[in-house]
Amino acid sequence: MNMPRFKNSLRAGFTLIELLVVISIIAMLASLSLPAIQSGIEKAKSAKCMGNLRGIGSAVAQYIADPVNGHQFPPIYSASGGSADVSTGTAPPESLAPLACLEAYGVTMPMLTCPSDRAPDTNYGSYMWSPILQGEQPQDVHIYTRGGVFTIDRLSRLTICTDNGRPHLGKLNVLRADGHVESKP
Repeated sequence: MNMPRFKNSLRAGFTLIELLVVISIIAMLASLSLPAIQSGIEKAKSAKCMGNLRGIGSAVAQYIADPVNGHQFPPIYSASGGSADVSTGTAPPESLAPLACLEAYGVTMPMLTCPSDRAPDTNYGSYMWSPILQGEQPQDVHIYTRGGVFTIDRLSRLTICTDNGRPHLGKLNVLRADGHVESKP
């Protein structure tokens, strides 16, 4: 008479063990796939960031094409203070922020914000801007150094703006003066 009870408890024990094995296999698979999921999320953020930079590049091209602006690159300064007036040590006025310069050409604060940036600047967004292109005309960009003035004829090598740091799996996205966007290690 005790034999049927023993068989039932033995079956219940095997069922419980099988359930624990299945749960542990699922947990192992989940832990193995978590880095791949996080990598995929970061790649999607990088793609969104590159789309933002393409939109900024289009707005810069429209700014340059507008005769009101003298066919020059917009005078945008970075929030880091690296582009402050050296003679006085003062920060540039807010009218030289990217949103103020490019808002009329379709740029919005969400466009200026990298999805991987957790604390973007409220006026400048997430991107660092090149001081080289400020006020230069695309056909003859000048770089001023101690060694003299150099004219650059290949806009594909000049940077308009980049990510601040390397937020995309150790890479940063770069908007070039000719309008293309690339991801650099």
